[in-house]
Amino acid sequence: MEIRRIAVGDLAAWMPARERRERRVLVLGGNWMNHRDPVLAGKAALYSGVEEVFLAVPGKIADSVRCLSPDLSVVPLPDQKLTRGAAAWILGHVRGLDAAYLGAGFKDAGGAVHLARELATGGTGLVLGSDGARREVLGVLRGARAVAIYDEVEFGREFGAWSGEPGDEEAAERLRRAAADVGCAIAMTGRYGMASDGADVFACTPGLRAKPAGMDSIVGGLAAGLMAMGLDGSRAAAAAIYIVELAADSLSERRGLHWGASELLEELPGVLLKFDYLRS
Repeated sequence: MEIRRIAVGDLAAWMPARERRERRVLVLGGNWMNHRDPVLAGKAALYSGVEEVFLAVPGKIADSVRCLSPDLSVVPLPDQKLTRGAAAWILGHVRGLDAAYLGAGFKDAGGAVHLARELATGGTGLVLGSDGARREVLGVLRGARAVAIYDEVEFGREFGAWSGEPGDEEAAERLRRAAADVGCAIAMTGRYGMASDGADVFACTPGLRAKPAGMDSIVGGLAAGLMAMGLDGSRAAAAAIYIVELAADSLSERRGLHWGASELLEELPGVLLKFDYLRS
C-alpha cells in the first residue's frame, strides 16, 4: 500500500480539461427538517463547472428548496420516503445523468438500492454520502464507478469503530481494506482526509479550523461534479476533500472560526479558478 500525499500539482493534473458543458448531476437528499444537504451539495456540484444540477427532494420541501436557489432544478418526490416507486419516478424524469450524489436526510424505504443499481448500470458515476453510504447499497456497486464518503463516526458504524486514535498509516490501511472489501472507492473526511480505491490511498492533511455542519455535503456535491467530468471515485473524493480544505484554510485566515458552510461554499469558485489557470 502506498500513501500518496496530495499536493497542488496533483490536483492541477487531475482536474478535468474536457468540455464541461452538457454534464448533468443528480443530488438526492433532504427531509422536512433538513434543507441544507441537498442545497449545499447541489451548489457545490454546480460550482465544479457542470451544466445542470437536479435536486430530488421530498415534495413537502420542494417549494422551500426552490426558494433557496434559482440555479438548481428541483424534482419533487411523490413520496416522503425513498420508496422503489420514488426511485422509479426519479429515473423516469431525470435522464442523461453523468453523476449522482445520494446524500443526507432522505428516509430510505427500499428505493436506494434500486436507484443506485440502475444508475450505475447506466454508467452514472455515484457518490454516496451519509444516508446513501450503507452496506446494502454498496453491495450492488462492486466494480462500479462509485465512491462512498464517511466521517469517522459513520465509517466506524459501517466497518467497525476505531480503537483509540490510530496513526495515519493504520487509518489508511483500514480504509484500503474496507474499499477492497466492498469493491468500490471509499473516502473519509475529518482529521484523516483520505480516499482509497482498494489499492493505493490518497491523503490530505487537514488544518485546525471550524468544521461547520454541511461541510461534508459540500465535499460530496463537489465530488459528484468532478465525477461527472471524468474523474474516478477515489480521485474525485480526494480532490473534493483537498479543495474544500483549501477553501476552509483561506476562509479561516480571514475569519478565524467565525463562519458557516454557506460562506465556505462561496469560497469554492476562487479556489477552483486557480486550478483552471494551472491546468492551462
